Amino acid sequence: MAMLSLQLLQADRTALVVCSAFCSWLCVAGVFIFICPPLLELANYHVLSRIFYYVPYFSPLPPDKVLSTFGAVMALVETLNSLGVSLSANTSSSLTTQKTGSRLTLAALVIQLIVIVIFVLLATIFHQRCIKANIYPKAVSTPLLTLYISMSLIMIRCIYRLVEHLGNTAVRLDDSESLMSLSPILRYEWFFYVFEGTLMLINSVLWNVWNPGRYLPRNYRIYLAHDTMIELEGEDQLDHRSLLARAGSALTFGILFRKN
Repeated sequence: MAMLSLQLLQADRTALVVCSAFCSWLCVAGVFIFICPPLLELANYHVLSRIFYYVPYFSPLPPDKVLSTFGAVMALVETLNSLGVSLSANTSSSLTTQKTGSRLTLAALVIQLIVIVIFVLLATIFHQRCIKANIYPKAVSTPLLTLYISMSLIMIRCIYRLVEHLGNTAVRLDDSESLMSLSPILRYEWFFYVFEGTLMLINSVLWNVWNPGRYLPRNYRIYLAHDTMIELEGEDQLDHRSLLARAGSALTFGILFRKN
């Protein structure tokens, strides 16, 4: 009897360790799933800034402000996503903690959708100006079209996640009734495979096929002349900042440690 009790106790401990490890991996997986789309979105902002550098006189926003502005917002979105998912995906936490995490994720998704709309408006204004002036080379048209498709895919994914978190997302593994009351989007995996996995895979393939490096010049100082459609190179401005200042500027998307 004593041996049986010892074996049962050991089995309980093993199950507890396995469950804890599973919950930890679940949290980590959830965080990585949620932070990838904003990173793809950030890459789109970088591409748009490079397009603006190429035809700067039609840019509705200074090209150097595009990445710094949208990059700062994406840093906020990533922070909210990481905190929200880590709290809501932890099934061993309280219902209050899970709901707080869901609200943080919801806030990140709303901000992301607003930024996408602003992004598309800026790209559309630039697009219309280029067409009106009959300055619309392939170096501009192809990356712009790819940007529209990419942002549409990300927007569909954001709407899917928004609808998911508007429903019941609090998970209690020891309560079968609670599990059955979860949002259908959370209970059925095909939603995830279609609206998250497939859309983001298409997004990644899209940029690998129509990579902007095939169309835009590597040097961001090269731009199109306004009248002659000839590529010109702007003057190279010397950067007298220290290595740490340049690194700090790059890590903060140009918000801090700017050039004088």
